[in-house]
Amino acid sequence: MLFFVPSKPVVNKMTLFELVKIVLDELYIEAKDLYKDKVDDVIKSKISDLAEAYGRLALPSHQPIDYKDPATRFAYVYKYVPAHGDYIFQILRLARTELGKPIFSSGDTRITCIGGGPGSDLIGVLKYIDFMSGSEPTKAVTAYLLDREQAWADTWTEVNAKLDLDIKFHSVFQPLDVTRPTTWESQKKFLQADLFTLSYFVSEVMDLDSDGKISQFWETLFSGAKVGAYLLYVDNGHTVFTSYFDKKWEAAGNWECIDYDDNVRFIPGGSEQASELTEYKTKIGQMSKIQGYITHRFLKKIK
Repeated sequence: MLFFVPSKPVVNKMTLFELVKIVLDELYIEAKDLYKDKVDDVIKSKISDLAEAYGRLALPSHQPIDYKDPATRFAYVYKYVPAHGDYIFQILRLARTELGKPIFSSGDTRITCIGGGPGSDLIGVLKYIDFMSGSEPTKAVTAYLLDREQAWADTWTEVNAKLDLDIKFHSVFQPLDVTRPTTWESQKKFLQADLFTLSYFVSEVMDLDSDGKISQFWETLFSGAKVGAYLLYVDNGHTVFTSYFDKKWEAAGNWECIDYDDNVRFIPGGSEQASELTEYKTKIGQMSKIQGYITHRFLKKIK
């Protein structure tokens, strides 16, 4: 297996951990208003609940994970978002090398983060755009965050106020439940993206496709995306999820795989310092996720 770290230090105005700290501060206040002095114990419990739930995703008939509770959202952002966001950044850099040209070729860029409420996709792509600002022409970004849980909207739709970027940035949250076609059949703008992202999304919804409604969504996505659009799939290394996703995009017949890898160990890059979250590490008694074994696909629509 490969061990990947960036080939050179990444210089950013703000690291992912710094941005996540700002978001966590807001979520912590919301959770504390609800749970008072018990908030730290509740968050610890929610972290354990999430780990257990993710361990069951490959099993049949698991229950969908509910992110409505602010303590659960805090637990997810603290534990997973910094690492997952950096994985996306690293994979985009790898894909850029494979392409041999910019991923974003126009000044106005549109991205669609499917299941992107937690924010990993968004900050990973923004970090890539910021890092590549000298060699890609992006001047403005519109990001569509599509997620079933409306509560995520409060977390990320004002992210532009938290970032020091040299681009115009606008984010839009759209409630979307891939199991309910009525939530996405009439929405069209999200299909106009230059880049679609699926970060740890397929593993959460695959088992819900027994009646074919999610397959309808995949068909709409793969046929409705514009020619030349890219799609980034990132998930854990379990082959059952990747096999499911590969069958969906390959069946569409109009996408090609630019870059891929299976079950590869990733860690956040050299500029990312988990020490930014020391305050919460002390409160919760555990660190954010640092390493993971992931599978990715970077696809391009060719016709």
